[in-house]
Amino acid sequence: MTETPPETPPPHSAPAAGELYYLVMRLARSFSRAAEDIAWHADISVAEFSILLVLGEGAPLSSAQLARRAFMTPQASHQLVSGLLTRRLVESLPHPTNRRVLLVSPTEEGWGVVERSRALLREMQDRATSRLSARDRAALEGNLLTVADTVLGGWFGDPEAEAEAASRRTDRRRGESGRGMRAAGD
Repeated sequence: MTETPPETPPPHSAPAAGELYYLVMRLARSFSRAAEDIAWHADISVAEFSILLVLGEGAPLSSAQLARRAFMTPQASHQLVSGLLTRRLVESLPHPTNRRVLLVSPTEEGWGVVERSRALLREMQDRATSRLSARDRAALEGNLLTVADTVLGGWFGDPEAEAEAASRRTDRRRGESGRGMRAAGD
C-alpha cells in the first residue's frame, strides 16, 4: 500500500532546489552532459577536453599544473598528457629554468580541437544563458567567480573547519569513518 504525501510539508522541510549546493550540482550535471557531447564531437574524452580547454589559455603548463587546473590527480594528468602526446594533440617543451620539468602546449592540430570544442562550448553556454539579459549574464559570471573563490578551500575561509575536514578525509582514505571518534580527553 502506498502512502499519500501530507498536504502540508513537515515544519522542518525545505525544497532542495532552494539550496545553492543543489542548484550548483544540477548545473554541474547539465554542463557535464554537454561536455560529454562536445568531447564526443572532437573524438576526445571529457578529461582530455578539460586539459585542452586549460591549455587553450595559451600558456604551456606542466602535468602537475594541468592536474590542479583541470581538477584531476597528477597521475591522471600524466596519463592523459601521454595519450595526447601520442595523438599529436599536444607537444612537450623544455621548462625555461627546471630541466626536470616538461611543459605541454597544444600542437596545430590540438589548437584546432581547442577552437572547435570552445565554439561548441560557447554555443551551449549561450543557450544556457539565453533568457538572461546581457547585464545579468555578466553579473552571473562575476558572481560565480566570487562564490568559487570564496569556497575554494571548501570552508569559506575558516582554517579550523578546513583542517578538521581534511583530517576526516584522511581518516576515510585509511578506512576509518571518523564519526563518533574522539581523542582521549575530548
